Amino acid sequence: MAQFVGYPVGPDFSKNTVKNTKIAAVQLPFFDDFSLSVNGRLDPALWQTNGGTYVNNTMTVNHPTRNVITFDGTDASGFPYVFNNQNAQGATDTLTSQPINLASTDTSVYLSFYWIGRGLGEQPDKGDSLRLQFRDLDGNWKTVWTKQDTLRNPNFTYEFVAINNSKYLHPNFQFRFQAFGRQSGRFDTWHLDYVYLNKKRELADRFVRDVATRLPVSSFLKRYSAMPLKQYLAKPAAETADSVFTDIRNLNNVFNPITSTYTLRDEKSGKTIQTFEKLENIDALRSQFRIAKPVLLSVPDSVKRVSLISKFQLKTTDNDPVLTPRGVSVSIPGIDLRRNDSISSKTVLDDYYAYDDGTAEYAVYLNRPLGRTAVRYFLNRPDSVSAVRMNIVPILKDLVNQPLTIQIWSNKNGKPNALLAQKSVRVQYPATRNEFVEFSLDYGVAVRDTFYVGWLQIGQEGVAVGLDRNNRREDQIFVNLGQEWIPYTNFRNDPNLAFFNGSLLIRPVMGGKPLAPITAIEEEKPTQWIVFPNPTDGILRWETDEIKQIEVFNSAGISWRKITNNTQKQLNLSELPDGLYLLKLSNDKKSVIKKILLRK
Repeated sequence: MAQFVGYPVGPDFSKNTVKNTKIAAVQLPFFDDFSLSVNGRLDPALWQTNGGTYVNNTMTVNHPTRNVITFDGTDASGFPYVFNNQNAQGATDTLTSQPINLASTDTSVYLSFYWIGRGLGEQPDKGDSLRLQFRDLDGNWKTVWTKQDTLRNPNFTYEFVAINNSKYLHPNFQFRFQAFGRQSGRFDTWHLDYVYLNKKRELADRFVRDVATRLPVSSFLKRYSAMPLKQYLAKPAAETADSVFTDIRNLNNVFNPITSTYTLRDEKSGKTIQTFEKLENIDALRSQFRIAKPVLLSVPDSVKRVSLISKFQLKTTDNDPVLTPRGVSVSIPGIDLRRNDSISSKTVLDDYYAYDDGTAEYAVYLNRPLGRTAVRYFLNRPDSVSAVRMNIVPILKDLVNQPLTIQIWSNKNGKPNALLAQKSVRVQYPATRNEFVEFSLDYGVAVRDTFYVGWLQIGQEGVAVGLDRNNRREDQIFVNLGQEWIPYTNFRNDPNLAFFNGSLLIRPVMGGKPLAPITAIEEEKPTQWIVFPNPTDGILRWETDEIKQIEVFNSAGISWRKITNNTQKQLNLSELPDGLYLLKLSNDKKSVIKKILLRK
């Protein structure tokens, strides 16, 4: 049965060339909430950087503070550990600390952390696991904690592990987390946050006086995460978001008064466009902070690109000393917890449309040969499409150079209609996990009002495209399994079909190329391109002269024959075995898929 198939993915920040050697061991306290991650990379002063994990802020929604570290079945480059065996199981990602000096410490040393299985990725299966190991004085790794998670829990779990064995209290102590699961892609995901190791701890210090930013800042735009500047300026009031918001988390168990400041500025000039301040009490749960409608943007005609930075900054009391029965104390001595008090996002107004935020938590494809997928976009003024960018995900099987057809459609009654243009390309994988591959069209394709961009799958092997699960625009996706376009949301309640919320990482690039030359204007004909008889004993016929090319596929999606400019208006299939076949009929303007039953 045809359906969308989905796989979890996540952002890639693996281009880290820092060596893993250190001269001196880390001194206590050891703390990382991953909020200081630069370009998503691990802090080399705390961690070895060759374990395949990645730092992100999109793979979970209930994490303690901004950014988590994610484990899955891919290496640091974002490719599967095993690309030639779809069912390969074994060790996947590892997170290893640098050596830590635990010599001359008492036995009240504890390691705490938050963990969750799945998040917005795939749920670990039975037998998959995440384990914690300590390195003893003799250099041996000892397992001290293991979790096998087959239940779906949307919340992070807090763990508190004692280090009270003398064999671990040495100058070069290390700990590491290791994941085990499927090695052929972004499967069996685990996530960690707020890792804290120190002496003189007790169970009661679970609650840290830390108010932090958390969820990604929403887009400045109402419908898109990015759009062409000229399209925005045509209707700025309709395209500007009603509000901009983020999520704040209080890790303490008491109320905490804070001041939140929102700033919108132009990235290039640094000019502040809007500022908004709010004073509020934050309870021990998360609190969403939003501002009123952002200001409408106005720029000179000479400006072709604008990059807007939306930033929330908290003014907290995280670092203030507090008098306790044991004296004056701070939450984590030596750690500035204001490190997670700000969060920002970027909205680009340039020459392309995007619903996605640039990160893919899942990947989806149609498991149907000659199936088509399209995403709808809306124009404020006529324009042209010059290229299509796609985030193509390597998973399960290497599909490099497999044929793929990029297609552009017009609109009729809220669905794709006439095929405006298409181009045959070959599958390419981006260099890093969240990059896009750009497929340039030969000419600009004129579009107006509403248009659709997508692809035709050639062959049985589905090409996986990134799905952003943090931006819910599944209502703009359409699929065609034969003759009819169906809204993707129709699959939502079908128990036999997989359904994944989100927006596809496919982006039309607008303008920049001349339109195709017009040689004639033909009246559109309502032909259905009838091929007969069906079933057939071998000879197929048709009466129209509009069909310029015919390609025959078997039920597995393998091409058997391609015929161009068949002036005889017939095709002989008698040499093929009986069965169901697919005919792709096409010309320069459109293509039609027909099912043919061969029965001799």
